[in-house]
Amino acid sequence: MAKVLSISSQVICGHVGNSAAAFVLQRMGHDVLAAPTIILSNRPGYKAIAGEPTDPAKLDAMLRAALANGALEGIDAVLTGYMPTPEHAEFCRTWIETIKAKSPGCVTLCDPIVGDEPSGVYVREDAARAVRDRLVPLADIVTPNAFELGWLSGRPVADLADAIAAAKALRRPTVVATSAPATAPCMLSNLCVERGEAVATQSPKKIVQAHGTGDFFAAIFLAHRLNGLASPAALRAAVAAIDFVLERSAGRSELALIDTQDVWAAKAPALVPLAPLMA
Repeated sequence: MAKVLSISSQVICGHVGNSAAAFVLQRMGHDVLAAPTIILSNRPGYKAIAGEPTDPAKLDAMLRAALANGALEGIDAVLTGYMPTPEHAEFCRTWIETIKAKSPGCVTLCDPIVGDEPSGVYVREDAARAVRDRLVPLADIVTPNAFELGWLSGRPVADLADAIAAAKALRRPTVVATSAPATAPCMLSNLCVERGEAVATQSPKKIVQAHGTGDFFAAIFLAHRLNGLASPAALRAAVAAIDFVLERSAGRSELALIDTQDVWAAKAPALVPLAPLMA
């Protein structure tokens, strides 16, 4: 069992942000300390929504209390997700550095939630820049979608070769890019670039109504890494899981995480084909 600090959004209803990631990590056998950067009734897109960002000073005070109580001893991983303001990104940067000083082997995963196609950047521009400039450079693992990969790297991502070049341009130990271009127009690639080597899976494009796929993917990839899988195997297991969940979520407004958990949390995870690429 690993201990994970997960810093992201939280909703009362639904499966996005920490309301997805914390459950996934716990179901995969890990202890989770969940810090909410924003608390909402639900994700945007419903008839009504209420809530607000959590004051970074209050978050800082809560983590200082956790530190004083010994709860931040032995943190194995930090996952960062949705950041509503630059101050939230700075809060994360400070605490990542604090935790890494206490636990040098701690793995940091940045899920850079800044935008997607076709809408582009959908968070505040200054918050997006803060994620790019303060959190990505500290990350051991970065999990952008194809749009975020291009935006973070400043490079076009028109094909798989572009995606590999953009991932390498981030200069992080491991970059896992989802929804990247594939060799066929009806397919998408999920790409892992690590130590100069690239591998990818391919999945059929799907029309997805449910949100939270990125949160689920980042959490289950990290969970498999913490459970001892190397990145290529963790990629295969995570892609198999998300493909299964999306199939069962067809027509739903939220991911079918609860009724599929016995499959995606299986001790012997399902795997999908993995193709080595020229990196």
